[in-house]
Amino acid sequence: MKKKIVFLDRSTFPKTIKIPKVQFKHKWINFNHTTPSQIVDRIKNANIVITNKIELNKNNLSGAKNLELIAITATGTNIIDSEYCRKNNIYICNLRGYASISVAEHVVTLMLSLSKNIKGLEKDIGGRLWQKRKVFALLSREINDLHGKTLGIIGKGSIGMKVGRIAKAFGMNISYFSVRNYKKTQFLKFLSSLDYLSIHCPLTDKTKNLITIKELKKMKKNLILINTARGGIVNEIDLTKALKQKIIAGAGIDVTTSEPPKKSHAYYGILNQANFIWTPHTAWASNETLQEAINQLIKNINSFYKGRKRNIV
Repeated sequence: MKKKIVFLDRSTFPKTIKIPKVQFKHKWINFNHTTPSQIVDRIKNANIVITNKIELNKNNLSGAKNLELIAITATGTNIIDSEYCRKNNIYICNLRGYASISVAEHVVTLMLSLSKNIKGLEKDIGGRLWQKRKVFALLSREINDLHGKTLGIIGKGSIGMKVGRIAKAFGMNISYFSVRNYKKTQFLKFLSSLDYLSIHCPLTDKTKNLITIKELKKMKKNLILINTARGGIVNEIDLTKALKQKIIAGAGIDVTTSEPPKKSHAYYGILNQANFIWTPHTAWASNETLQEAINQLIKNINSFYKGRKRNIV
């Protein structure tokens, strides 16, 4: 009997990414994107549902009587109603460790770009400020080294640890904080000692709005904040305010609470500021990582039907 596989948001991955062979009889159906109103109909006869960011909950899963496996093409599992799945013998698998290199390199790129004031200096060149100088170098912006600075990393998973290893090569001091053992006083003390902060924890009820204006005001004025984890961890209105008021020195952001963000999103108001870099959730998306993600996805699915459950949540 053929297993029906439904990929709800295939357009998350470029068409150039090759999908390895599924090692059992199946019928594979791709949908470039799926709206909430389309989910029930599309998964009702599926044995396997593949999703990246399409939310699956009790309301849309209840009609999928043949569903055996939900395969997430990401690490985060907050889009899945895990309690409903447990009660109905639906397994969930995710990807692990696949994006560590790509995200870590992106984090360090943001740190370097902001520290070396690349965006601001390019803006000054465009404004012909260099021609007004009588010496060879345009020293219009403050430039800083990573060497000798303290980087705080929230989260000790594969990405956080990879960021730490790369940062050490630049001569940085590394300090980790685990949200599992979160205590407000310890957290504020941790934040107050940093020159850089990089966030690598999941979005949960505990980490939502982990960084608000209160936490931002406890940081050094020279701090540069990097968030490539999830948008809701940092309060976006508060961060915008902090950058406008120079409460902290800069921020590199790859994620937002709602994606794609609305045209009215607060970050658009600071997009032209030299101390702010915003990328569209692409830290994970190198060609190598995209292919590794699909390879791992198919390995998870093949293993499941060979009786060797892999990366089960």
